[in-house]
Amino acid sequence: MKIDFFNTCNGMDPRAINHGVYMIELLEKEESVCLYIGESVWIASRCGVHLYSLYENPNYFGLTKEDIDNDEFTLKFSVIDSLNEKKSVLGVGQYKNLELDAIRRNKPLTQLETSDRQIRDVQEKIKRVQDELLKKGFK
Repeated sequence: MKIDFFNTCNGMDPRAINHGVYMIELLEKEESVCLYIGESVWIASRCGVHLYSLYENPNYFGLTKEDIDNDEFTLKFSVIDSLNEKKSVLGVGQYKNLELDAIRRNKPLTQLETSDRQIRDVQEKIKRVQDELLKKGFK
């Protein structure tokens, strides 16, 4: 698996070192699958934690070891919305509203439809992601 960590034609997206809402998706050729949407005051740092968690356990995003070893796949991290205002309280306000709106629009496979929480049942998360990969022709 290749990693696209906030890449742009000019290097790393500078918005990734600030606060806002981000998306993690799996790409193969022309197709993409949204795995996760999140919000953070330090997007790149938070996504580094996600990346570490994924390599420790591919099921973290409903993937398998075979998916991690597949050179045709790219795990892409991107900024959806950046925010100028500082976050005062975790999980409330404009950050949360933008995140929940992005979740509704993009329907990340590893998350609940009405929350930023990941699906707790690991087997359900794996099934959702693997079924979508088959449906889109990734496998």
